[in-house]
Amino acid sequence: MEMIYQNTTAIAILFINFIASISYFIIYSKDRWKSAFSRLPVILQKIYVAFFVLPLFTAPFFSVSKFGDSNAILLITGIVVAVVGFSIIVLSFLKIGVVPSIKSDGKLSTTGTYKIVRHPIYFGTIAAQLGLIFATRALISLIYLPVSILLYYLMASLEEKDLVNVFGNQYIRFREKTRGKVIPFIF
Repeated sequence: MEMIYQNTTAIAILFINFIASISYFIIYSKDRWKSAFSRLPVILQKIYVAFFVLPLFTAPFFSVSKFGDSNAILLITGIVVAVVGFSIIVLSFLKIGVVPSIKSDGKLSTTGTYKIVRHPIYFGTIAAQLGLIFATRALISLIYLPVSILLYYLMASLEEKDLVNVFGNQYIRFREKTRGKVIPFIF
């Protein structure tokens, strides 16, 4: 119980991510709600997206409980993994935009980061989160990591139904060729 009390801020921050993810499932489950969301001003959409990622990137810095011993290898590895993750996010956003939406007249992205994994923004987010966890040795964020991976996997699964509806066989071929949904070559 003391661990929970000491890490209240980190837990609260991660709870924001969890609530944002659940609300995404609710919004994405109804075409009418999806449509209403897409009509919101872009700035509000970007703020909503921030509730998905910012908690994952800030919570490690508020975690009082740590795992392992402090060492330079863990710190450097964490920083490198986080930088790679952030780079993947930026490259992916440059390709499809910060608040991507599936447009019937749009083009399916299959090159760059999308050649490696079908949902590179989610992969980059998970990699950056993992890197920050290693760099800060944040136990609470490490415990939450499997939840985060599962939530992104479920969100990607929902989105892929729409991608198949819009792009049909083109997306099915892309899905068969690019095996990793959220984690390259694996998951």
